[in-house]
Amino acid sequence: MANNGYTITEAVVAIVVAAILLFIGYLVLNNPSHSSSTTSLSKNITSQSQYPRSTNNKVLSPATVPSRVPECSQPISYSSIGVPEPYQCSNGYLNATEWQALAALEPSVLALGYNATANQVQSALCSDVKANISNHIEEIVYQIASLYYGWHFNTNPEVVILNGTCQNVDD
Repeated sequence: MANNGYTITEAVVAIVVAAILLFIGYLVLNNPSHSSSTTSLSKNITSQSQYPRSTNNKVLSPATVPSRVPECSQPISYSSIGVPEPYQCSNGYLNATEWQALAALEPSVLALGYNATANQVQSALCSDVKANISNHIEEIVYQIASLYYGWHFNTNPEVVILNGTCQNVDD
């Protein structure tokens, strides 16, 4: 008489194989190197994040979306020309204390969002500088906004400050 059922050994082997396959599938689906960490935002901008996406990042005003990078809080100090620093903590995270200090100046660059183009950033930089935010501070505003939103432009919007196109009369 034939035995149509599984033996205990066969059942254990089948369960172990199934568990291994599920584990491998989980690793493949959750491996950051297989997911697209580069998202095209426009012709002039891409966003590449070396940090895992987190739903725990706060929305720091005047932004309307959470930071693409983890946040930290570190005391800031001011340089001799009045520039607050550091905008990044030693672990590379965005210093929320610095963001809040800069946000008090109401720079429009901090509100642009993930999908800003290089031209929109350049326009906001000029607007901020012409509204009497110093060139030195606006350079830090650009750097922290780039970190927050994950901007990586093919062209450097900060050049509009450095080349004098938006020169603040006080600088």
